[in-house]
Amino acid sequence: MTLRRTLTLTTHADAARADREANWAKTPQERLAEVEFLRAQRYPGGVAPRMVRVIEFMQSGPEH
Repeated sequence: MTLRRTLTLTTHADAARADREANWAKTPQERLAEVEFLRAQRYPGGVAPRMVRVIEFMQSGPEH
């Protein structure tokens, strides 16, 4: 008996479609959890540097 392995080739379009379908199936809570997870990975301090600058700018008030 010979074992055969079949390779399934996934095109970029197929992978993108599968990702979109998986995203549509998520609940808002799952989407929020994923965003928070990715943010925590990218910004260990919890807040993006750009957001810190925006907050500081808004708190400084009008200077003109």
